Amino acid sequence: MDKIWQLYKPEKDLAAVISQELRISPFIAQILINRGIKTASEADAFLNPRLAQLRDPMEIPNISAAAKRVILAKERGDKVVVFGDYDVDGVTGTAIMVHTLKFLGLDVSYYIPHRYGEGYGLSLDSVKKIAESGAGLIITVDCGIASVAEIEAANNLDLDVIVTDHHNLPKELPRAYAVVNPKQIAGEHPSKYLSGAGVAFKFAWALLRTAGIKDSSFLTSLLDLTALGTFSDVVPLTGENRILAVGGLNLINEKRRPGIRLLAEEAALNGRISANQIYFCLAPRINAAGRLEHASKSVELMLSDDPLQAREMARELNRINVRRQSIGSSIKEEVFSAIDESYIEANKLIILAGENWHPGVIGIVASQVVDAFSRPTVLIGINDGVGRGSARSIYGLSIYEVLDTCRDLFLDFGGHEGAAGFEVALENIPELKRRLKEKVEASVKLEALAPRINVECEIEPAQITLSLIKEIERIAPFGEGNAAPIFLIRNLSLADHRGVGKDGKHLKAWFSRDGIDLETIGFNLGSLAKRLDYDRTYDIIFRLESNEFNGFESAQLSLIDFKEAKR
Repeated sequence: MDKIWQLYKPEKDLAAVISQELRISPFIAQILINRGIKTASEADAFLNPRLAQLRDPMEIPNISAAAKRVILAKERGDKVVVFGDYDVDGVTGTAIMVHTLKFLGLDVSYYIPHRYGEGYGLSLDSVKKIAESGAGLIITVDCGIASVAEIEAANNLDLDVIVTDHHNLPKELPRAYAVVNPKQIAGEHPSKYLSGAGVAFKFAWALLRTAGIKDSSFLTSLLDLTALGTFSDVVPLTGENRILAVGGLNLINEKRRPGIRLLAEEAALNGRISANQIYFCLAPRINAAGRLEHASKSVELMLSDDPLQAREMARELNRINVRRQSIGSSIKEEVFSAIDESYIEANKLIILAGENWHPGVIGIVASQVVDAFSRPTVLIGINDGVGRGSARSIYGLSIYEVLDTCRDLFLDFGGHEGAAGFEVALENIPELKRRLKEKVEASVKLEALAPRINVECEIEPAQITLSLIKEIERIAPFGEGNAAPIFLIRNLSLADHRGVGKDGKHLKAWFSRDGIDLETIGFNLGSLAKRLDYDRTYDIIFRLESNEFNGFESAQLSLIDFKEAKR
C-alpha cells in the first residue's frame, strides 16, 4: 500500500511575520506553525526553552495536600514506600522520588513489582507486604490512578496512599489520600501532558517548597532523570516536556550522575549524547532489566553514587540487554514468518499467539510489526499456562479502547492509546481473537491503514544549505509531537541509483533539477530500487541532515519515500 504524504497547509503570511520578528528562516517558522505555534513569542519560547517557563507545580490539583502529608510523615517518623512502574518512566520517576525524600530526611524505600509475578501497578499482595513492613505511607509513581480496590485495601490497613500518575483518568478514581495527576487540571494546561517522571519532578518541586527549601540546585539535579523518563515515554516533546527534555539532556551531557555516565560508556556513547541515542541505546538498556529480570537493577543504578558499584550494574544491564536482543530476534523471525501478503490482505488487525514468546519482549516486536505492515498488532506469549499480550496501534486508533471492549476476558489489563498490555486465560484466547478482529474490521476503514507521513513544506533544491540544517537543529530534540522535519521537492530527474550496504539493503540515488544535483541515501529502501526509471521524473520526501567526511561538512538528504511526479 502506497504511503500517504500529508503536506501541512502553508501559512506564508504568518511564517513571514514570525521569520522577520525572530530573524529565522521562513521554513523554520512554517515548521513551528505546524507544531501549533501562532505567535512570535510562542516561537521564541519553543526555540529557547528555559526552566523559568515551567508552570507552578501547585497548579496541579491536590499536590499541596500531598506534599503536606509527606512533611507530616517526616515529623511522625513514618516509613514511606515509593511504588513505581518497571519501565524507564517508572524507574526514573521512582529514583526522583527516592532521591527527594532522602534529601528531605525521610525514612524511604521503594517497591517495583515483578512484571510477571505481580504485573503492572499496585496489587492486593503488594499492599499487604508494604503494610506488614511497617510503612505508613505509599507514594505511587507512574501508576495507581486505576487502583481502586488496592487503595481501598490500603485504607483498611491504615496505610495512606498518595497517587502520582499521568495516565488517563478512569471513570472511578481511587479513594487515595491525594491523587496527583495533571490530567485533572480543568481546560488546556501545559502540565497535562507530563510523563510519570515529569509528574514526579513537579511533586519533588512542591515538596521542597512545602519544606521551605529555596535552594534550586537539588531540584535541577533531577533533570537528567526527568529527561530520561520524558524521552522514553509516549508524551509530546512540546511545552513543558520540551523544557524538561532540553534541560535534562544538557545535564546528561555534563555526566554528573555515575549511573547514567557509566551506562552511556557501556553503550559506547563517547561523544555528546543525543535524543536518538537515548531512544535506541540508553532506554533499551534501562528497560531490559524489567523486561527479563527485575527493574530494581535499573533503579539501583539511578540511585548509586558509587562509581565502582555503578560500573558493575551498568555492565549487568548491558548483558541483560544483549540477551533481550537475542530473544527479540528469535521471536521477530517467528512472527514475521507467519505474516504473508495474503494474511495482510485478509486482516486489518494482526493478532498472533506463540508458545514461550517472552512477554517482556513481544511489545518491541509488536512495534516492529506495526512499522512494517501498518496494522494494529496484538502479540500473545503463552507461558506457564497464561497468555500475556502486548498491543501496539496505528495513528488514529486507540488500542486501549479496542481492548477495553474485551475487558471481561482479561485477568489483568492496562495501557493507553498507542500501547497496552494484558493477561488472558488460555481458554479465552480464541474468543479474544474473534472479538478483536470483529471490532477492528467494523471500526477501521481500509484507507486508515495506509502509512501516513507528515511533510512540513515544499522546498527548492537551491534552498538546501548547511545554514538551514543548523537552524533545524534548534527545533531538536525530536520525538513524539515534534518529529524531525520532512521536506518535499517536486519534479526531479533521476541521474543515477544503486543499492549499497549488505545485499543492497540501502538505496543511494542521485536526482537533479535546475542544474543542481542532489545526492540522497534511503536507509532500508534498497528493495525500492526496481521502482526507479530514468525516463520518469520524481517527487521525493526526505530529512535534511549534515554529513561530515574527511573534515568537510555537507548537506545530506535522508530519503524517506519517492513517487512518480504528476505531469
